[in-house]
Amino acid sequence: MMLSYHHGAVEGLLRSQACLAVLGQGLGIQKVVLEAFRKVLAGCADKQAPPLIFLLNTSQEEAELLAKRASEDPLWAGLVSSLSVIGADFGTKDRAAAFACGGGFIANARLLVPDILSGRLNPESIDGVFVNHAHQVAELSADAFVLRLFRLRNTRGFIRAISDMPDSFTRSHVQLEKVMQRCFLNDLEVWPRIRKEVQNSLKQESQPEVVQITLELPKQMLELQRHILNIVQSTLAELKKDPNLELGLSTLDAKDSVSAAFEVELRQVLDPAWQNLGPFARRLVNDLNRVRRLLTELLRGDAVDFLRLLDTLCGKEAQTAPVWLHSPDAQAMLAFAKGRVYEICRSQHDSTPFLRKKLEPHAKWSKILDAIDRTISKVAAAEKLFEKTAASGVGDENNFPHSDMETLIDESDSDVEIVGVKTVKNKKRRTVPPSASEVLEPRILIIAPDDRSRRQLSTFLHRGAEATLLDNLGSYFRDRAPRLRQESGLSIVREGALMAQEADAAAQELEKIRPDGGALRLRELPDGRPCHPRIDVVTEDAEGQLEVHMEEMQPHAVVVFEPSLHAIRAVEVYYATLHWRASACVKLEPEASQEEVPLLGGDISPLHVYLLAFDDSIENHRYQQSLVSESQGIDSIIKFRQHMTWRVDLPVEATPAESSRRGGGARALQAMAKPRVVVDMREFRSTLPFMLHLRGLVVEPVTIPVGDYILSRDICVERKAIVDLVQSLSSGRLYQQAQNMCRHYGNPMLLVEFDPAKGFILQSSYAIARREIEVGTKDLLGKLSLLVLHFPKLRIMWSPSPRFTADFFMKLKEGRYQPDSKAAAQIDAEDLEEDTEGAHKTQSNSAAFEVLRKLPGITPKNMHVLARRAGNLAGLLDLSLGELGEIMGDANANQLHSFLRASSQTAATQDRGLEDVGAAGGTQEQYLSADLPEDQ
Repeated sequence: MMLSYHHGAVEGLLRSQACLAVLGQGLGIQKVVLEAFRKVLAGCADKQAPPLIFLLNTSQEEAELLAKRASEDPLWAGLVSSLSVIGADFGTKDRAAAFACGGGFIANARLLVPDILSGRLNPESIDGVFVNHAHQVAELSADAFVLRLFRLRNTRGFIRAISDMPDSFTRSHVQLEKVMQRCFLNDLEVWPRIRKEVQNSLKQESQPEVVQITLELPKQMLELQRHILNIVQSTLAELKKDPNLELGLSTLDAKDSVSAAFEVELRQVLDPAWQNLGPFARRLVNDLNRVRRLLTELLRGDAVDFLRLLDTLCGKEAQTAPVWLHSPDAQAMLAFAKGRVYEICRSQHDSTPFLRKKLEPHAKWSKILDAIDRTISKVAAAEKLFEKTAASGVGDENNFPHSDMETLIDESDSDVEIVGVKTVKNKKRRTVPPSASEVLEPRILIIAPDDRSRRQLSTFLHRGAEATLLDNLGSYFRDRAPRLRQESGLSIVREGALMAQEADAAAQELEKIRPDGGALRLRELPDGRPCHPRIDVVTEDAEGQLEVHMEEMQPHAVVVFEPSLHAIRAVEVYYATLHWRASACVKLEPEASQEEVPLLGGDISPLHVYLLAFDDSIENHRYQQSLVSESQGIDSIIKFRQHMTWRVDLPVEATPAESSRRGGGARALQAMAKPRVVVDMREFRSTLPFMLHLRGLVVEPVTIPVGDYILSRDICVERKAIVDLVQSLSSGRLYQQAQNMCRHYGNPMLLVEFDPAKGFILQSSYAIARREIEVGTKDLLGKLSLLVLHFPKLRIMWSPSPRFTADFFMKLKEGRYQPDSKAAAQIDAEDLEEDTEGAHKTQSNSAAFEVLRKLPGITPKNMHVLARRAGNLAGLLDLSLGELGEIMGDANANQLHSFLRASSQTAATQDRGLEDVGAAGGTQEQYLSADLPEDQ
């Protein structure tokens, strides 16, 4: 169900052919996207040709959720076209068939780019494109590539984008103007929470009962938070001492580290200077990331989880241990963390040490139980009121309270419009008061900040606090005890032995606890009615899962575990939708299925919201910071809209610079054609194909078995990033790839792409400093050296950016023949067929091929055909000049035939020829009889 501001945002988005709509966080972006999509499809339904509309930049999970919501919405039922998800499981033929039928598609841009370039999808047939999460569209992303290809050949279709992260546009790398230019947008709509239409939609006569529960941090947790912030501050101070980072980190403080944007800002400072940083500075950066994990775990997890994480971070080797490990704050933090879980005491009689465990539950757990009990009481009271009202006069509308209450009338033959009737799908309408034997089911939704908290809360609700803590504590003791026994020191070894004993004792205590002692158990109310609460725990996300879960569950109460802007807004929008349904006029149809309607009393609010927050904690600071950040982002966007004066130009076909040194003939005609490059389908995950297209090259997407880019008939390029290079060298895959390229192409190349802002090294800096450089098969640099030595034809190109690579490719293609995509795709086609047919496949003789390559008249194009015909080197002598001419052409055949039948001039020349053949690793007789297999 949509609110009035949702309809306003949809109308504003559809008012322009090229518009960007920016909503406030948590205001229901999915509803706007679906409604805009539906209206466009409905408007195109009357046309003769089926509509073709795409939604880009949507994850697979969110796409399936959108399709599900559309299938359940009755407004979508009458449309000729439906909403489909095009994922990786769709083949090229399936996608082409689906696009031919038309409709609305949520598709991955990486799949659409090859379809458009290969002609399977005609951009002129596309009616329009929606772009989801527009703030994520990068300059050279696949989504930007699709939009450029679409706009190049289609100027009538629309492009409409939407985003719900206004604070993202204030960052330097996601500027609003750049996003609108790369998406070809010239209009802007802003719908923040402070807009009047949004406030009027969310402001109802009756508001939900909101209980803000503010807890004081326990003393030990407060001390732990203070020590962690001190460590963060000291680590940042040490980083600022580095001259390469002094200016960039001057504005960052310890409190900034709790925000989500801190990591982005820190990375922007570190990337340009990373190659100049020493090992100590890089170690400090790793320490900073670890401490931030501690800061989050302190408030979300229990005491055992925090101590486990702290032991993991501190229990490392000397070279990888945190720098702050021996600081006073670290020692105090270790003491407080251990004191929350257990302590080593001594007996008063014989001074025997023993371990006293402490079961300290999370401070918010008790408040969650109170909220559950309070919700059960409220729902029970509402049901009691329903019984009294229904007993006094069923069907008499005047007997039902009307203040924020849904009425229920069962008149199957009535056509009158009744105010306040709400239908709930998949349930039967209650026509009689509930009996005492019916089980009361209060529905409670708990919103957790992350998946780790969700799992812990689910365990706590199922098993209870004591069982959860005992299980967690016993697991920690069992894992920690063996490691302490291996360390030096009598006290530490004794502590490990005590932990092992307590682990067994905790297991015995756990067996005595009832397995159904949690909050989900079946209970009995004071009036004797049974009650079985339904409690669901979901994580907060930005892809609509939370909104859908609330609409399906229709909870009586919502518990927000940690203050979050998205969660609070989602609950607010859900309640406004619920109130709009309750106050709307609904007409009862005679044939309508009878459904149950939950009854709420006149003095009972239909929704109870509990906000849990620690006072004077980082989670409150993070929430306040998110509010300020969104407010600043909205102000920036509004100012930008007021002064928006530029015009977005349509893209034009790029043409490569022509050379003035071009003569006549066939090569001149070849050069007049637009240069092409064959690109492997898997390479469209990178940004290089987009850059090649911007440089004016025709990109042909083909599945090629050898190489990634084919620039000409003899130039093949294998692209590797630094991480891929290391993995391929370690696994030996690069050796096989280089071997295949050298067999099939005369000029194989290895392209290594790296980011100039990020330093990399192929050998340990410690080994270089000590001059312990030993090139070998186990060393990364040694493997690369052996690769170059083994394949002399292989050329290695180091590229700092896709732009540099594109310019380099243009230089390589000058004066060369265009690549043949069919030949590149069929290089190994015959080999694969013979692999499946013949069980006795002859292995490739690389040394024999090396000899064959050096013979006159042999080219990469005719070498393998000749090898299949001859079978071995000796078989070359059996071929006549006419047979050689059919295979190689007359000119090459004459050269090879003359060479093979030429007499030796001197014995010394003959001996040298035999030595050259033997240098490859065998005798002359062996190579003459060595098979050249047909699969080559």
